[in-house]
Amino acid sequence: MRKELGMFCALVAMCLIIGISNADFINAANLTNTTRQVAMLGIFAIGVGFVIISGGIDLSIGSMIGLTGVVIASISAPVADGVTSGAGYPIWVGICVAMGVALSIGLAQGLLITRLNLQPFIVTLGGMLLIKGISQTITAGGNISFGNHPFRALGDEGLNLGFMEIPWPVLIFLGVAAVATYVLHFSVFGRHLYAIGGNRDAALYSGVPVKRIECTTYVISAGLAGVAGITYAAYIGQMSHSVGEAYELYAITAAVLGGCSLRGGEGTILGIFIGAAIIRVMENGINMFKLVTTNAAGQEVIWRLNENWKNVIIGTVILAAVVLDQVSHVLKNRKRTATAQAKVVAAIPPVPPATG
Repeated sequence: MRKELGMFCALVAMCLIIGISNADFINAANLTNTTRQVAMLGIFAIGVGFVIISGGIDLSIGSMIGLTGVVIASISAPVADGVTSGAGYPIWVGICVAMGVALSIGLAQGLLITRLNLQPFIVTLGGMLLIKGISQTITAGGNISFGNHPFRALGDEGLNLGFMEIPWPVLIFLGVAAVATYVLHFSVFGRHLYAIGGNRDAALYSGVPVKRIECTTYVISAGLAGVAGITYAAYIGQMSHSVGEAYELYAITAAVLGGCSLRGGEGTILGIFIGAAIIRVMENGINMFKLVTTNAAGQEVIWRLNENWKNVIIGTVILAAVVLDQVSHVLKNRKRTATAQAKVVAAIPPVPPATG
């Protein structure tokens, strides 16, 4: 838990710095919106975490989020004039069809990777482009709006406790996180998953159903991307093929920041949540951070971060996380080697003294 503790301290420090610089950061509206964004990112970041822990990668989840929303909109959005109107079916029909599509695509990608021994990077990269093309075809390059459909309440409203309101996406994330925590940390499936990520060949020779478990992780990733797509569709209110672009990078970043090693075999649900929180707080902080100074004339001067720096900052954080992960592994390997050498030396019997 050292990585998780370190990243949590970094998150707290970031929140304190931003809150001190701008009091609006801690107002109710901003905190509610930030927690909603953290929750929606956390849902599909957990799915990617399962894949990364197994030693794989999934680049298609961003497009999967967009396709899920597009399918729901095309089936259940109100009928309107124009090419990109919805069909007006009940919302549960659209959600069921969209989730069926997401799970089917995840299963297809998992089978291609495990049964044909294709590289996950290539399969999911091709899946990303294919899925995005399907979304663009369905929307005809335009948007499908939900209008004032009651479905929008899923993204905009929440559970009212009187003194506070918990957004529905946050409650969905908590449910997903609870189930994922049990599966990953307290089930046989989770132990097998860590074994595969740690040493695939050793897991295979130990009788672990490697291919089945690896395939399942891609189904889980696609399914949670579908769940996230439902929340994004409700929150945004209109879907296009561009929704979900680069979301896979945010999810992978959240997982890596949270302690998931790209080599596999490491990672926790708590860490993924902390990583998702860092990403969204960082984005919010870039917009809200400010320094108030006074110039020589006694006038107040406000300095803010340039919004164009967002990708620069996030990219730097990704590289720093990967470098720290590599350094951590190098130090661990050196420690293991030194310990093994010390045991070997200790096991060598002493040479008896020569006698005359």
